[in-house]
Amino acid sequence: MTYYNAVFSPKQYQSVTDKAAKYYLESAKSAPIPLIIADIPDAKQYVHVKFAEATGTTGGLEWTEHGQKMNVRHDKEVFMIPRYQGLIQIHNKDIQNFGSQFLGDVHEAEVQELVKTIDDGMFHGPKSEQGIQMQEGFIGQLTSIQDKTSAGGHDCSTKGEIWHVIKELIEDIPYAMREEGPDIVMWINEKTIAEAQAPDRIYQDMVEWDFIYNQFIGPKAVHGRKIGQVIITNKINAEASDDTDGNSADSVDVLGTDGRIMMCVPDKRWIARVVSRGFSLIGEERHMLSVDQLYGYRGRVCVFNGDACNYTEALSF
Repeated sequence: MTYYNAVFSPKQYQSVTDKAAKYYLESAKSAPIPLIIADIPDAKQYVHVKFAEATGTTGGLEWTEHGQKMNVRHDKEVFMIPRYQGLIQIHNKDIQNFGSQFLGDVHEAEVQELVKTIDDGMFHGPKSEQGIQMQEGFIGQLTSIQDKTSAGGHDCSTKGEIWHVIKELIEDIPYAMREEGPDIVMWINEKTIAEAQAPDRIYQDMVEWDFIYNQFIGPKAVHGRKIGQVIITNKINAEASDDTDGNSADSVDVLGTDGRIMMCVPDKRWIARVVSRGFSLIGEERHMLSVDQLYGYRGRVCVFNGDACNYTEALSF
């Protein structure tokens, strides 16, 4: 990238990154995942150190200087951090029109598209211009749970089965994680929430979603079994590029037909959005008739302990 003297004031450039950050916080479905800022700016790798439980403690009556020394085993895992970029082109004849307007306002659509691409990548991994997945996203790092309806399958057409699957998802996460960490975050696709809220889907004398709310979401829900945030999004629908472990877990979902639910305990010990470069201007290149501005972001959802997360197989209704 060739750098020239800045065409606009610093406030103009900052307006693009500020707007992108604002859009992400307000609309990104991956925003509730805890954030870790990498120590090295723009780093392409993140090294996560894993510690096992300490060993060597004993009980008894008399003190002794002999015996096993306490020990903590540790290991490390390296995560590659992809980049996302968007190129904005501004024609010279339009530059004079930016005197009183910020770049971020004028190029709002481009900023929104960049944020959408990043948010999609958090779930499904970054894709090249040809649509080829470069790395696994959040979904591809999980192992889906299978056959969790009361009948041992994935058919949720019977009233009460959505509640049963959510219950199984929660209880499949170790209680120690649920107790120590924050309340659970649950993503649910539109098909599943629509079925759960259907007025004729009565379970335990109430609409099934109301029963789910009373049990796991509302004020009667207790920590350790409580869903603190519900996010409705079709971004958790499995795509052809996803490589989720589990039988038929990564079958491509049909929009409006297949159901999906995903959840996690949002504690950065177990899952995080690792970011080494926030929304920022990478560089600017001036041509004879236009100016190109490259804005970028480098980050990824890293699952450090899959036990804290759950993803269903495709649910049918």
